[in-house]
Amino acid sequence: MARSGTAAKGRPTAQQWTLTAAGDAIIGNRTRHLDRPEDAGFHELCRLIRSVDVASVNLETNVFDMATFNGSPGAERGGSYLIAPPAALADLAHMGFHLFARGNNHACDWGIEGLRETTRVLDGMGLPHSGCGENLGQAGRATYLDTVVGRVAMLSLTTTFPASHRAGAQRGDVAGRPGVNGVRVKRRLELDPQTYKALTAAQAAQGNPRLFENANLPLAEGTETRIVEWLDPRDVDRFLAEIRNAAAFADIVLVNGHTHEPANPVTRTPEWLVTFARACIDAGATAYLGHGPHQLRGMEIHAGRPIFYSLGNFVFHRDTTEPVPFDQYEVLDLPGGTAVPADYYAARAGKSASLNFADTAYYETLLPILRFSGTEVTGITFHPVELSQALPPSRRGTPRLTDKATGERVVTRFAELSRHFGCAVTWKGGLGHWKA
Repeated sequence: MARSGTAAKGRPTAQQWTLTAAGDAIIGNRTRHLDRPEDAGFHELCRLIRSVDVASVNLETNVFDMATFNGSPGAERGGSYLIAPPAALADLAHMGFHLFARGNNHACDWGIEGLRETTRVLDGMGLPHSGCGENLGQAGRATYLDTVVGRVAMLSLTTTFPASHRAGAQRGDVAGRPGVNGVRVKRRLELDPQTYKALTAAQAAQGNPRLFENANLPLAEGTETRIVEWLDPRDVDRFLAEIRNAAAFADIVLVNGHTHEPANPVTRTPEWLVTFARACIDAGATAYLGHGPHQLRGMEIHAGRPIFYSLGNFVFHRDTTEPVPFDQYEVLDLPGGTAVPADYYAARAGKSASLNFADTAYYETLLPILRFSGTEVTGITFHPVELSQALPPSRRGTPRLTDKATGERVVTRFAELSRHFGCAVTWKGGLGHWKA
């Protein structure tokens, strides 16, 4: 399959086709030199990716050459300021990926110019991408790839993002705002009557009766204390319309959805995400490819089509990314004027697990190979992948196929997460399996 968006000649459109999808690619190091038989785990992983008709990945970084970059770090970032050299992106394409999702919380880490420069690099390499744009209409629109198995559309969104990163809609009298395709999560803090009375009184005493509302967590009286979440219906309607539009112009429609909620350590999928993913399938999506919390969540089959709630990390070069902006040193109370990136990473490693991602689950994932007949999935083979957590930072975070014992543990964990959705994943012959 040609990656430029044109199909190879001489092969008729097929009803039988294959797909693979990877989760978060936080790539910062070169990997192409590993693609040789001596590094069997990486080499075989690349071979698998290249063997399918369509391959999608979440590009969770900015891509540009810092030496020629004319922008600056954003005032808000998606956790860290992520950046990769263009050569690292070329290495992802060399691994076999065709489609690059950009709807995630790091899209504007380096401001609007970082977003635009990443667009220029992707376009210059001829790599189809979606999820960001000069306005909300562009950010929400699908990208297309013409292949030997039909025309593929890919849409990308994120429910997790700093407020300043969300693209704004265009008007006749006001230009739209560049940014990411954000689907907003709405929240309210419901309180038992006694607590509600106390906090509303505290707000009044502060002189700001909308204090919690301004913090995107308005108060409401209820029977118990809890946080209630739902998706903004305006954003949902807008995105489902884009799916229907893409389905009218393409044979295959992929949705890449990025969701960290409720929090990275939580493997439970929010009910609002289940409802939304199923609605995407009902609107015409062939598959919902989720990622965000940096570890696996479960999967299900809805109306004969797959939904992955999180495919976890695929590349995790988070311990060697540089440069590190001044603001990030302040997060760890380091002297921003004299500290160097190695000081920052050493300090972060000593903090809580929420900052250092010490759990093994963040370094283990699966590469699914999905077989379709038309738009119905008929079988999935899961290849266990590990991200070299035990290696030094210079080599940590690069994916490879696992040994058998590790693979069984990863597949067993994923099977347990998927059982909640009535989806039976089994372990046999060193691989995971699902069949219709």
